[in-house]
Order: sequence, then structure tokens, then C-alpha cells
Amino acid sequence: MRYRRVLCIYNPSAGRGISQWKLEALQQALSVHVSEVRLAPTSLSGHATDLAKQAAVEGCDLVAVYSGDGTVNEVVQGLAGMPSPALLVLPGGTANVLANELGLPIDPLMAARLLPQLAAKPVRLGQAIFSNNNDQSRYFLLMCGAGLDAAVADRVSKPLKRRLGQAAFWLAGARFSLQRFPRARISGADNGASSPSCGLVVVSKSRLYGGGLVLTPGASLLADHFITAQYPGANRLVYGSYLAAAKCHLMSKCPGVLLEPREDLVLEPAAADRVQVQLDGEVVGELPARITLSDATCTVLMPESYMSA
Repeated sequence: MRYRRVLCIYNPSAGRGISQWKLEALQQALSVHVSEVRLAPTSLSGHATDLAKQAAVEGCDLVAVYSGDGTVNEVVQGLAGMPSPALLVLPGGTANVLANELGLPIDPLMAARLLPQLAAKPVRLGQAIFSNNNDQSRYFLLMCGAGLDAAVADRVSKPLKRRLGQAAFWLAGARFSLQRFPRARISGADNGASSPSCGLVVVSKSRLYGGGLVLTPGASLLADHFITAQYPGANRLVYGSYLAAAKCHLMSKCPGVLLEPREDLVLEPAAADRVQVQLDGEVVGELPARITLSDATCTVLMPESYMSA
């Protein structure tokens, strides 16, 4: 399929910075398959959402995002519920979880050249509704994490992230491991059982997580349910074993971890803790929150191999 008009949204400060020559090379690569290519830099938080909405109004049939997962999440807020334009991710961030999940090349130029081979598929979005913030809600494409991962993400400074990349998260995690973990739980388990107190709860449509970790095996962007992963306790040695299992893709065999398919759940603090929430890698609020699979979709370009996996 040949697209008519594409808006390529990019965050100039994503990853370790975006060079002008790479932007020009991307524009040229996209122009081989698209009649009109326009570049649009973001200037502040939330700007990518406005740019995506404007692209739809102007009749673009494709929005490319050359940035990280956080900017992709902003674009999703603008495209949610629209069959067009489609979303193409061109990896340019720190973790690039969406690109890795789909099996796209981590080189943005190689990803752009694959455009004719990618299929457009509607993906049902997750939605987090925050009851302590006037029921404000936000969509997510990949995952929602409450507890440890959000607390660590909140402690990573942007300058350190640009300088060290993913190593900045490992460094922040090592420092945070010396503190008391915030604890969360799923409220009202479907089977009537009491939900355990967890240092981390992940609700995901992505098998992969940052750093090549597999926290929610069996999850898929195309599934009509989440995979929830509950990591009980707050013992640092136990979380070291969780990390090793996630790195070796053995989470389903890790004792104590609860993996379940769900479509709708409520996350709440397990004690008088302040428990932060991240969506697609960006800290956006605090518990309590309802996490539900929305009827709203976003059309995502993906390889045939992902759809047949």
C-alpha cells in the first residue's frame, strides 16, 4: 500500500539526541513510499498529542513517530478511536519497547524501508482511570505498571537518561533497592481470593518490557485481554530472582509470580503507601486506578510475522 501523506513526529531530545542528517535520511526513506512527507518536532509535554490530532484533521493517512515509547504514547492519545491515520514507529528512544515487541529493526532507517511490507491492524487500547484525580483517564498501548517500576522511572533524570541510555534505569533501580518498596494490590479478584501485597503489578498487552525483560509472557497487542503479573512481597533478594527470570524468559516458571488474563481490574495501594503508575514507560499518576481494555483502537503498522506468532 502506498500512503499519500505522512506526518513524522519526532522528539529532538529523545534517546541521546536526534541529528539533522538522520532526520533528512528518514524523510528521504519515507518519500520512496509516501507521496508527501512532513517533519514535525515536539516542543513540550503533550505536544505530540496535538500534532497527531492535527494530522488526522488535515487528512494524513499515516503518522510516523521517530522517538521513544513516551512520545508514541502521547501520539496514541491523539489517534485513539480513529481508524486513520495509521501509526508507524521508527525507534529513536531509550528502550524502544514497542519496536522490539513488534520485531521491527532497531535502526529507524531500516524500519522506514520496511513500510511496504507492514500491515495495518487495529489494536485495542488499555485505559487507566484515576479515581483520585477526578476520574481523569489516559490510554496505553503497551503496559501499565504500578509500584517499583514507576518509582524507578520517576527517579531517572533526563540528562542522565540521555547520557547513559538504559543504564540510567539500572542505576536508579540499584539506588532505589535500598529504600522501602511501595506496595500495590489488585482489588476484588475474579475468583474471590484475596490479592497479595506486591512491590510491582504489571498489566500488559506487550510480552516484552524495557531492557529485553519478559515480565508478562503470553501477552499480545492483538489479544482482547491483558496479561497481569503480580510480584508479591518487597524482599530485595526475591526481586533479584524475578529480574533473573525475566531476563532469561522464565517468568512463567518463577515461584510466587501470579500470571492471569484479565480485561478489567482495579489497582489500589496495599497500605498507606504512595504508589505511582507508569503507562508505556511514563509516570502519569498514582493509585487507586481502574485499568480496563477500552473499545477505542489505534491502527498500528506491524510485520506479518507478529500477527502470525
